[in-house]
This record gives sequence, C-alpha cells and structure tokens, in this order.
Amino acid sequence: MKILSVFIILSSLVLLGCNSQPTPTSHYYMLNQQLDIESLAGISPIKKIQLTLPEYLKQPNLILQLSKHELSYAYYHMWAENLDEAITKSLQLDLKALEKSDKTEINKIENAKTRVNLVLNIDHFYATIDSKVVLAGNYTLVNSQQTLALSPQYSFSFITNIDENGYPNSVAKMRLLVQQLAQDVYQNYNRISTTQALKK
Repeated sequence: MKILSVFIILSSLVLLGCNSQPTPTSHYYMLNQQLDIESLAGISPIKKIQLTLPEYLKQPNLILQLSKHELSYAYYHMWAENLDEAITKSLQLDLKALEKSDKTEINKIENAKTRVNLVLNIDHFYATIDSKVVLAGNYTLVNSQQTLALSPQYSFSFITNIDENGYPNSVAKMRLLVQQLAQDVYQNYNRISTTQALKK
C-alpha cells in the first residue's frame, strides 16, 4: 500500500512538471536612451516641467488600447523608470536640441528670451490594437513662479502608425510623439512676446 502511494505521488509530480509552462520573460523599455554627452549639454527654454498623468499611467506596465473604451496592461512589458520621469527627461532633451539648432535672429540677442515653466497634463499615451500610438493632453506656459499664465491652454493630439509589430517598435514611435510635443511647445514658447515682463 505504501509503495502504491509513493508511486501515485511521484507520478503526479512528473505530470505536473510536464504540464507546467516556463515563466514568461519580463521586458523593460526606456523611453529615452540618450548617451551622447554633447546632446545632454545646453539649456532648455523650459526651466521646470510640472507633469500630471492619469492614474492608469502611474504604473510600470505598458498599455494597449483594445477598443474605444477598453485598455489592457501588458504584464510582461514594462517601463524601466517611472513614466512621468521618462517623459520629462525626454522633453527636456528635445527642447535643448531645438534651442541649440534655432538660428533665428531673436535667439542671437542676449537675454531676448527668458526661461519659463511648463504645466503639462497627459490624458492618453499608449499603443492601440490597430497599430497606432497616441499622445494627447494639454499644456500651459507659465512664469517661473507659476503665478502667471503666459499662454492660453494648448491642447494636443498626436497619432502615428506603427510600421512593425511588437512593443519595442511601439515605444520607438511613442518617443517620436514626445519629440512632436517638444516641437509644439517650442513653437508656442517662441510666440510669447519678448517684451513681457518675465521674472527668472
């Protein structure tokens, strides 16, 4: 009887071992991986970014929109750092690059422009089931003390197609959308009158 019991237990363990699936590998993604020291240099026209994300983006998993009202977490595909930090760093790098490459006469005048703050709200930032990525929200440019709005509230909605399947390609396209946002912010920043009394 004891031999039969031991045989049953060993057989069960063998069967369980055969049926168990290997644990899926977790993948981590960086929104920005800028290692070029030269591109890290320079001054952004935006002194500080105050970023607000919705609750569903305050977790590490990438998001996939399955339908108009349905989102799904990608359990084994995650951001390598907090998304708010990743977006802020990427925006600042892009704004520095835009400031360095801007050769307009107004930028040649010393102290012609003053750094301002950016109040940014992101509502949507994800890939969709129909091979697109979306970045949408609004922002306002304010003085550095955040006591005076220097611009109206600008709304933005950037969408682009994903050429290849897979989360790595989605993240690469999401990074391009952040660049588009930086260009939009920079254009509106340049529209602020240089005669306004902006305090550092």
